[in-house]
Amino acid sequence: MKPMENLPLARWTTFGLGGPARWFLEATSDEDVAAGVAWTREQGLSLFVLGGGSNLLVADGGFPGVVLRIAIGGIREAGAPEILEAGAGEDWDGVVAHAVARGLGGIECLSGIPGTVGGTPVQNVGAYGQEVSTSIRRVDAFDRQTECLVTLTPADLGFAYRRSILNSTAAGRYIVLRVTYELQRDAAPCIA
Repeated sequence: MKPMENLPLARWTTFGLGGPARWFLEATSDEDVAAGVAWTREQGLSLFVLGGGSNLLVADGGFPGVVLRIAIGGIREAGAPEILEAGAGEDWDGVVAHAVARGLGGIECLSGIPGTVGGTPVQNVGAYGQEVSTSIRRVDAFDRQTECLVTLTPADLGFAYRRSILNSTAAGRYIVLRVTYELQRDAAPCIA
């Protein structure tokens, strides 16, 4: 992972707007995330964690610190119960399409929501009567406070309407690395 200097952020936002990041790092692994956080701390700079860049406006002047883009990919499935694990950098709509194509229900109503997997537990993504809080079984994250990898359960995450500890009481503490969902084989779509 090589720091890039003065990289325009417009290409990383859905609005296509934004000035440069003083420093830009792209993390494709857990180790990259830990190294990026450590490098930022050593430089004495502020850190902004970037996922899919949806609904993100960046000023023309850019960001004076380090932007750490989470690009951890991969989708893995396991048998009964139907478990789907996805890297935080995976495109959310692509993960929903993957599940639907395999006959896995529980997130099908969440198609079309922009962003990445890492953002889903942050705001408890939901639409049409479904929320990810009903299917998330675990979130693997990097704890910026302890500098360790941790596993958060739904009880730890304190889900509420468009909320979790990740955007409220523990905002900025955890960086989501991957999310594990429990889905149902051949389930009828839930539309409410």
